[in-house]
Amino acid sequence: MFVSKLINILLFLFLLLIPTQLGRHFWPEWSYVLGIRVDYLSPTLYLIDVVWIGFVISNFQFSISNIKKFFNFKNLLILGFVGVNILVAVNPMVAIYKWLRVVQILITFFYFRKNKELIKSFFKKIIPCWIVFESLLALAQIINNGSLGGIFYWFGERSFSFNTIGIAQMSVFGQGLIRAYGTFSHPNSLAGFLLVSLLLWWWIKSLSATPLLPLTKGRLINNTWWWLVFWFGFLGILISGSRTIWGLTLILILVMVLVKRKNNFSKIGLILLFLGILVFGLRIVNNEYQMSNFLGGWDSDGIEKRIQLNISGLKMIKESPWFGIGLGNFLVRLPEFQKNNGVFWLQPVHNILILAWSQIGILGLMLLTLNLQFLISNKNKKLNFIFKIIFGIMIITGMMDHYWLTLPQNVWLLVLVLGIV
Repeated sequence: MFVSKLINILLFLFLLLIPTQLGRHFWPEWSYVLGIRVDYLSPTLYLIDVVWIGFVISNFQFSISNIKKFFNFKNLLILGFVGVNILVAVNPMVAIYKWLRVVQILITFFYFRKNKELIKSFFKKIIPCWIVFESLLALAQIINNGSLGGIFYWFGERSFSFNTIGIAQMSVFGQGLIRAYGTFSHPNSLAGFLLVSLLLWWWIKSLSATPLLPLTKGRLINNTWWWLVFWFGFLGILISGSRTIWGLTLILILVMVLVKRKNNFSKIGLILLFLGILVFGLRIVNNEYQMSNFLGGWDSDGIEKRIQLNISGLKMIKESPWFGIGLGNFLVRLPEFQKNNGVFWLQPVHNILILAWSQIGILGLMLLTLNLQFLISNKNKKLNFIFKIIFGIMIITGMMDHYWLTLPQNVWLLVLVLGIV
């Protein structure tokens, strides 16, 4: 009984900590590129990893039969591919570290898949905590024009101000402001996380929807709370300055209006949200930014940088199309592919397909696709409409950014969605 309660507590804590990034970075020689520390390559022990270790140990059951089952032909084939992928890497230590992270992700995925109902029961408490906390912190950062520090450091907030080199900025009605970070590494990452979280919140609401029952005081309170969380989420998305997410959010609001067309109260609320975001967004874009650079971020060279990263990624694919250049080795190899580009930007390519293909090759993508299709398929039930939207958003944003594969909060959210679908 005690062990069962401990497991539930650790699982709840793990889920609650998903948006945080408090961790201890280590800087071995192989985590540098051209003498520069690279966060993406640094082996890091996060607070969420400590909790993960706790609930894995609590669930651990040694079984010889399970070990024998693991060593089947399919798994041996995958292990063989991983071995080759590490051997072809210029920096094999980075590849080993990244593959160990993949093992951690797979263990977590199977655990989520096995405990879907328990996780769903936690969502009503956890998702509002994610959305409200991140949005309020983001708003406070905008007002302060920098990070808050103090206790928020322990949630993973990074130290920055408007004048910090490389900080994401935007101009609102002629006033220079930082873009909201929350506890994330970049505002785009925060915006993508919030939008998917809002959709999960919508999904939770749809599971308990009982439109035919009379509107009691309890239902009124629940509806008010549901809308309040939604408004916080939209606020966080708005001040993140991620215009790709702005556009997707506007489209989703229209979809929700159509879905809820029989509910006038919800319809009016959604239409007001749509108009508010549209007016605010167009006001900024028309006055402070050229529409031609809309997809390039607030950096005026954003589109050119993304194009050059794509070109470098395609060159890597051409060099090693079958096995890739080694997991995690994109940034390791990037300088040699940017020599003649005229642009040097030490960032992962902003396209998850190119990023994955360049690092694990065609064979890796085939193994990944076949296993994912098998693991998340459910012959007896169609994929929920909301989850179709979630996966669509991840694919669309993944074609213009990399955070679903590179930043821990977004990776864990992706694993969570795949586990409960």
